[in-house]
Amino acid sequence: MKRIFLLSALLLSLSVWATEYTVGSWRMTIAETGSVDIYQGDARILASNVAKVKVGSEEYRLSDLTILSVTDEALTDSFGIGRRVIITARLNEHITLAHSYNLYEDKDYILTQVSINADTIVRTNYMAPVNTTAATTSVLPSSENRTLFVPFDNDEWIRYKSNTFGQTSTSYEVGLLYNLVTNEGLVLGSLTHTDWKTGVTATTEAANKIVSLSVYGGASDAFTRDSLPHGHLCGYNIQSPLVMVGKFSDWRDALETFGDLNAIVTPKLAWNAGKPFVWNSWGVLQTKISYMNATQNATFIADSLVTRGYHNDGTMYMDLDSYWDNMGYSDLKRFSYNCNQKGLKTGIYWTPFVDWANNPDRQVEGATDGTTYKDIWLYANGKPVKRTGACACDPTHPATKARAKLYMERFLAQGYEFVKLDFMLHGILEADHWYDSTITTGVQAYNYGMRYIDSLAQGRMYINLSIAPIFPFHYAHGRRIACDAYSSVRDAEYTLNSSTYGWWLDHMYSYNDADNVVFKNQQMNVNRVRLASSLITGMVCIGDDYSSTGDDMAKEHAKTLIDNPELMQMARETKGFRPLALPVDKDSAASMYYTVVEDTVFVAVFNFSTRRIPFTLSFARLPLQTGKQYLIHELFRNVYDYAIDEYQYPQALARQDVYIFKIYQGEMPKQDAVENVKATAFSCYPNPTTDMLYLNLSQAADVDIYSMQGQHIGSYNHVNAISTDNMPAGLYTLKAVVDENVYVSRFVCL
Repeated sequence: MKRIFLLSALLLSLSVWATEYTVGSWRMTIAETGSVDIYQGDARILASNVAKVKVGSEEYRLSDLTILSVTDEALTDSFGIGRRVIITARLNEHITLAHSYNLYEDKDYILTQVSINADTIVRTNYMAPVNTTAATTSVLPSSENRTLFVPFDNDEWIRYKSNTFGQTSTSYEVGLLYNLVTNEGLVLGSLTHTDWKTGVTATTEAANKIVSLSVYGGASDAFTRDSLPHGHLCGYNIQSPLVMVGKFSDWRDALETFGDLNAIVTPKLAWNAGKPFVWNSWGVLQTKISYMNATQNATFIADSLVTRGYHNDGTMYMDLDSYWDNMGYSDLKRFSYNCNQKGLKTGIYWTPFVDWANNPDRQVEGATDGTTYKDIWLYANGKPVKRTGACACDPTHPATKARAKLYMERFLAQGYEFVKLDFMLHGILEADHWYDSTITTGVQAYNYGMRYIDSLAQGRMYINLSIAPIFPFHYAHGRRIACDAYSSVRDAEYTLNSSTYGWWLDHMYSYNDADNVVFKNQQMNVNRVRLASSLITGMVCIGDDYSSTGDDMAKEHAKTLIDNPELMQMARETKGFRPLALPVDKDSAASMYYTVVEDTVFVAVFNFSTRRIPFTLSFARLPLQTGKQYLIHELFRNVYDYAIDEYQYPQALARQDVYIFKIYQGEMPKQDAVENVKATAFSCYPNPTTDMLYLNLSQAADVDIYSMQGQHIGSYNHVNAISTDNMPAGLYTLKAVVDENVYVSRFVCL
């Protein structure tokens, strides 16, 4: 519905008006200055919003310009159905601004964007479609409100931060204002990542007063790792970021929706296989990686971990990290071949936009024209751009591309199907200029370089980003959610800070990556925490040294923890868990998380402290029905119980430990049919198997097969081998009887 309020004849002759639009729950009023108020129901979401832009070095607000028109049109697009309203204003005889608002009938969000249109080339490095300086108090409840700091990247062990109202804070690409008690949330963020680094700045006052909001393209500061202002965009038509503004009853829905809308604008990089299970050499071996210890790790993992369930559909990646060049070309190829013979796939590591040698006269690998590294370095104020002790390389330079072609084709020829790309920030930094003169911002340069790498991979590798900006996202299948993590509870809590507020990133990436899980030098309770932090974040990655010189306790802990079919199956089926109980401290991790797989709810409960903590699971806070009985299965300890409406575990959660509960409607499983049977262990092969399983016994046996829940799968009389063609993938127990002797083994069916 639209209402136009006519003013005096004098005002009409000057083409000045006030207009109101209503679409679904959204209402928009436009003052005669072009200032806009946005309401969702009775709550004013944006107050006196006025686009602000720079043209050259001058700054302009739309309300200071001559309003030419307000037009609207029916709207049907990938985001919904509604109306688009456009306010057009004249800056001068050559330049106009157009500020658009997309209002959707049944959505909790609107979209807005401002553009500069000119008949001559203009330049800008700042455009803000959201720019309010009028206070609002009706968006959130009267107390316990927070603003969320979302970092631009994951370098230098940076954390997400939940800040109390009463300060000014800037977030990057997306910002959130939310309530700790009701979970209501206001989300603001960019859906386009081709040209701009976007900042989201909020100024608040205690209790629930929002003083000002700004969402702008042109962010450049210490948090974007830049030493220069944001680069300029030049042209006849320049658009700001497309900005989402949404008010949701649950801020977790808000952030997931933000991720989903980003994936509509730019579809994620397709990955048709399951979640990767990975070993990475940087966890313990680090600089000491060699052909011998890498091969011994592969043997241990194939024989002792894959057989216990550490795989997804039989797939597991052996990923060589930095210092893989300790091995020569032929050994790298031989390692990949030998892993393949064991049923394993291989991965490798690379930094495409970094020169670690910092040698200006060294020739660029792959370049045939004598180009040296000083020719491909990025420069700021005439000096090489450096981060973490390494020079940044220009993603648009032909020699940078030749180097990428050399390495990517080499990796593929050697048989590597997974690549970890690291220190990607070097490719997105602002610079004096780029080789390709059409590139004028760091984001444009990063897109250029990543498009080329993606074209070289051609879908033949899983691309996993390590130290990297969150956006753009569509050149990689996965991204490490935080910085380096190793073996302590503190490492787990740090990683889970990013999972608490960034789990939704797997709505754009196929999987989040929690980095290495290292078991060395830790007790079992700590290693449960480390493994659980990886399981509930996304991609599973272990990092111990399992070679002949590796830590024996770490090997035993790995075998014990991974020999858990329910946990491994949960890992295969789930993505990032949502936070359930938010931390009070501004940069801590949540202690409780959950996710849903069909009719089953999984809940993880962590205790990062050094004291025991009692806890109760309230079903009202979970997607469970009240008044119904649920089976509660604690997966680490294999303990079962029943509960209605709430569940209190019989024991308080021990210090620095974790529970993972599987909650569903079902019955207690029968006791394992071979438990407590006096039996001799034996082996069967190949293990894992895909079609036939052979018994390593001297005589034919009578065989019974059981699932890990104790269900009898089948019987076979007087056999030396059995067919597994029709068995679902999983871990099974085999009981074989020869005369009066009983033998027991376990095997994996792929």
